[in-house]
Amino acid sequence: MTALASGLAGPIGSLIEFKRAIGLPYKTGEAHLRAFDDMCAQDFPDRCVLTREMAMAWAAARSGEHVNGQMRRITPIRQLAKHMARLGLEAYVIPAGIPGRQVRCRPHIFTSDQLRALFAAAGHIRPSPYGGRRELIIPAIFRMIYCLGLRPGEARRLKRNDVDLAAGTVYIRESKGHKDRRVYLSADLHDYLRAYDQRIGVHHPGRAPLFPNRRGDFYSHHSINAWFGELLHAAGIRPAAGAPAPRPYDLRHAHVIETINRCAREGRDPEALLPYLSLHLGHANPEDTWYYFHLAADFHPDLRRLANTGIEHLLPEARDGVR
Repeated sequence: MTALASGLAGPIGSLIEFKRAIGLPYKTGEAHLRAFDDMCAQDFPDRCVLTREMAMAWAAARSGEHVNGQMRRITPIRQLAKHMARLGLEAYVIPAGIPGRQVRCRPHIFTSDQLRALFAAAGHIRPSPYGGRRELIIPAIFRMIYCLGLRPGEARRLKRNDVDLAAGTVYIRESKGHKDRRVYLSADLHDYLRAYDQRIGVHHPGRAPLFPNRRGDFYSHHSINAWFGELLHAAGIRPAAGAPAPRPYDLRHAHVIETINRCAREGRDPEALLPYLSLHLGHANPEDTWYYFHLAADFHPDLRRLANTGIEHLLPEARDGVR
């Protein structure tokens, strides 16, 4: 990895070291800080303090950039400024409110027929002529995302020893918010993963990733997105006019919505479900889970009432849930 080159190299390097020392992977944050260092080395070569001009040059929206991406770029630079202030160094902190509120993408809500078509297509994936065992991995990884409500990145980064096929559990490490959690396999998924493990083990004995590429490493998110597009095409699933294309993350939404609706159909109290669902999904803020109640397609009357009610007074004990 190339050395930092700007006048802020010292504090940038110490911030990255600090984040790693407290147990955070900080890969995305480091990438943004290194890009910021490149900009400073090129455009502000003589600056050893973080000025407003430097910070705002970085914060400016880029052509075609989504506000969420802009926010992800800005956050590490805010962290750098605060880190420098703690070190007694002069630094300008990008004000709150820039670039504005995060935009929550409206997910594609899969119908039961679409889900059946999607997984049928996954079962007919052909092997790659370039090696790898995509015909085994594609059906398994998308089943785990849907059946367990995983984030696609969580599924992609699973290690073989994170899955306990004796106990039927999956250990999710360093998920969003850098918290760990454990989820439990249904009987059907448990059996499916046992069979997958035996078949993939023939080709990759002693592997570290649960889903190894042809070199035995982890797949990138680009591969997951490309596979999902292939499945959508094979299943004949098209977005509605003007709507974004379905994403792998939408399988997580489908899992949660089905869980909520099943609870309502069974006559169970949805208020009692929410804190457990927050833990299962790895949400630090129960409002992130509450969002799914607004997406459920076939609201039970009580669910419709609750979806228009603030959460904090209903479930105050869930405010400090774990992500």
